[in-house]
Amino acid sequence: MDKKKCETWNNFEVVDGEKAKCNFCSNTISYKGGSTANLTRHLKRKHIVQYEARKKRSIEILEKNIDEPDNVSVSEPSHSNLTTITPIIKNKTASVTKTQVSIDAYTSRSMPISKSKKIDEQLGIMMAKEYQPFSLVENKEFKKFVSLLNPSYSLPSRKTITYNILPQLLENTREKVKRSLDNASYIAMSTDGFYYFELSHTAINLSTFLNNCFEEWSIVNKVKIAISDNASNITAAISSNKNWKHIPCLAHSINLIALCGLEEIKEIHKKVKKIVEHFKRSSQAAAKLKNTQIQMNYPVLKLKQDVITRWNSTYDMFNRCLETKDPLVSTLAMIGNTEMLTASDFNLMDYYCKLFKPFKEVTIELSSEKGVSISKVIVLTNALLSHIKTMRTEKNLPLDIYSMILKMENKAENKFAGMEDDSTFAEATLIDPRFKKKGFSSETYYIRTYQNVVRKISSIIKRKRQSINQEENIVTDDEQITMSTEKKETFEIWKEFDSQVKEVTTVRTDTSDAIVELDKFLNESLIPRKSDLLVWWKEMKRIYPNIYHLMLQRLGVPSTSVPCERTFSKADTHKQTGVIDFP
Repeated sequence: MDKKKCETWNNFEVVDGEKAKCNFCSNTISYKGGSTANLTRHLKRKHIVQYEARKKRSIEILEKNIDEPDNVSVSEPSHSNLTTITPIIKNKTASVTKTQVSIDAYTSRSMPISKSKKIDEQLGIMMAKEYQPFSLVENKEFKKFVSLLNPSYSLPSRKTITYNILPQLLENTREKVKRSLDNASYIAMSTDGFYYFELSHTAINLSTFLNNCFEEWSIVNKVKIAISDNASNITAAISSNKNWKHIPCLAHSINLIALCGLEEIKEIHKKVKKIVEHFKRSSQAAAKLKNTQIQMNYPVLKLKQDVITRWNSTYDMFNRCLETKDPLVSTLAMIGNTEMLTASDFNLMDYYCKLFKPFKEVTIELSSEKGVSISKVIVLTNALLSHIKTMRTEKNLPLDIYSMILKMENKAENKFAGMEDDSTFAEATLIDPRFKKKGFSSETYYIRTYQNVVRKISSIIKRKRQSINQEENIVTDDEQITMSTEKKETFEIWKEFDSQVKEVTTVRTDTSDAIVELDKFLNESLIPRKSDLLVWWKEMKRIYPNIYHLMLQRLGVPSTSVPCERTFSKADTHKQTGVIDFP
């Protein structure tokens, strides 16, 4: 083989028939038998930067040749040299140059089937999770992109994706979910009507459908709690099953409180909404608002539109108007064909935003998918009620705002009534190491919950002891003989001692053990509010094993049905980011 036609030889000079000198460090390297393996190894170890730079230039030349095939001619291979080809780049304004590129730059090894399948699977996951069309694999530019990433990978066809990759991905996902459900001890469900249901949406039909679904997944006896919105049919469907406890979605309840208050300022709401819609329709008006913001050294912000199906959108619309107050007023004056916003209008919007800001924060907090929310419900609902009452006592409130606050206060008291009497919320609050006793509004609610938790823990301890006793009662004949012999050999001298010890030893019961464990837990300092309580419980489950068992039943319950609604709504601006992973 002609050594000068090998790319590696561009970095070496021949010293004799078996050695070559490196052009970078002048070291002499052996290449016995004509192999350049030692030379290449030297470059990679000692001169990796130069090696990669030359390699990159070779690839750039290759890519240019691919993009401009008409400007490339390939020399005919000779019988004595079948390992190299010489592209000659033609240029009208420059002299003809020759560049040697090894054939390895034009060809690649075939991809292992296992890796190809793994890439196919990831392609299917991308299409499923990111809503990509199947036609993506037929897109010319996408094909080029994939080819540059890995020329040895062949994209599957639409048919393969439709009838092979995605069905297999679905089956794998079902199996994964099934294993998770099989390993779960308790399951709380939340509902959303995304599924096609041809029957009438009556309570009986919905209840039957849910039962059939649970039987299909073998979780009939594991589902104890169900969360839904306030629709009467699904509420009745869940309540009709004595094994399920229904919890109304708290985010929906908060939204209903907000909507009832909005009725008291419907005139200003209608006026602002009309103005915002004008800026959304008119590109000229939007451009004028943008220019005015720039001239007045304001941040360039677009107005936000109120959408009835999107929670907090009224707050966002009013708040954005307040943020752009001066530029907005100036722009409205220049346009001249819309209603003007007065100082009184902005004053009402300001009060509204002060009142509703905590409602938005609570909705976001409880609708989070990254952690536990059920134990926050009592704390946050009490905080909302306190906020409403505090706002009501402010002096010089506009009459419309005062009426709105009164209406919201009555609605909130009705919606949040009995929250601390509900065992699900109360017990979750007590066994949350961030809240414990501090999560309750009064000593009465705390004591009542404390007693309920003691009873629950006692039952857990009792079941464990019964299970242990059943195992210990299984005794073989040989063991009985041994025990009988040992009994006979017991010395009488211990009789008096044992009787004295028995008199002073406290009798342990399930209840006493439950109280000891719970008191020890409650006497520990609260952990920081932003701490991950699931991590804390993972570390402490051996110290509080029975409370941990109760924790699995309580803290896994979501407080809203928002996460499941997000899953099946492309229009939602949020994406599903995580699930609760209990230790």
